[in-house]
Amino acid sequence: MRGAIERVVVFAPHFAEYSTRLALALSARSKVMLIVDDRNFRQECDQALLKEAAKRLSVMEFNTASRVACAISRVRVILGILAFRPDFISVQEQIDSVTATVVWAVGRIFPILLTVHDPTPHSGNDTQYVIENAQNRRTIREMARAFHVHGPFCAQQLRQQIGGGRPILETTHGIILGAHEQGPAEKGRILMFGRMEAYKGLEVLLDAAQELHRRQIDFKLVVAGRGPEMARLATKLSRIPSIEVIGAFLSPEEAAKEFQRACLAVTPYLNATQSGVANGRPVVASRTGGLADAVTHGVNGLLVPPGDAVALADALEKSLQTPELLARLTAGAREAAAMRHAWSHIGERTLEFAATALK
Repeated sequence: MRGAIERVVVFAPHFAEYSTRLALALSARSKVMLIVDDRNFRQECDQALLKEAAKRLSVMEFNTASRVACAISRVRVILGILAFRPDFISVQEQIDSVTATVVWAVGRIFPILLTVHDPTPHSGNDTQYVIENAQNRRTIREMARAFHVHGPFCAQQLRQQIGGGRPILETTHGIILGAHEQGPAEKGRILMFGRMEAYKGLEVLLDAAQELHRRQIDFKLVVAGRGPEMARLATKLSRIPSIEVIGAFLSPEEAAKEFQRACLAVTPYLNATQSGVANGRPVVASRTGGLADAVTHGVNGLLVPPGDAVALADALEKSLQTPELLARLTAGAREAAAMRHAWSHIGERTLEFAATALK
């Protein structure tokens, strides 16, 4: 297939905000149908994004709350794609049975560009999930005509798994939680946000927070989210001064507000593939996996060795205690969000790639 791409399906069994923003970017040049899990759609997308999607896209929501719902959804999604007749289908890799069935059925008719968010599973619960659904993952990847990943690290990991032959599109990860005006940050406020799994390095961050407290650095660490590490480390969280715990699922609006209040985000991951760029805030991140592709040291954030609590404390102290550095990193983060991580840029590259690679 060469030439203009006129019709695209974005199939999103997960990653609803990411997929909606991608679909909107693609809709600048093509007619786009967004097929999205209804529960994930309303959990991740704020009201403004939902309204924009309804206005500019053809949206089909499906439900996976029960076996009957999954069976109905398989049929509805397949028939919807057949009726829309896309030039290609952008699929977000989620290795459940509904996704595997849909991809197996429609991939024989329409070329599939598979976005692989995590070429290899994270340590912890993700590894067990991949083991349990290994056949689904094989089916989905075998049906893909081409792949889409975020950054050189993910591309290298994926190439080691799939071998040569099929093309891979590399782009940055588009900004998420970013459709809100930037508010004034609170001095010394640091945010760690998300589902707290073992690989996220929460315990390393708590050790760094203890070190900052020992050094008498004025800061407020906000840990927002849920997950097994929140329960495992509950006692330690409660004993460290200057920590605020928000142990709940945050709406998109609430999450965006927390990012606006923070002057720094922190991602102390022990291992990682890729990560989204949220709300244009500078980040202190582990130099591991795709994080090193998203964060340019000294430009839009600082990078530290994974698992090193003292180095993490040093970077946080330097950022908080050096106003000119924090101002420079903040400006760099906003510029990256507006340019390198802009969805318009990612959408254009995706359509250009599809026009030549999915032939």
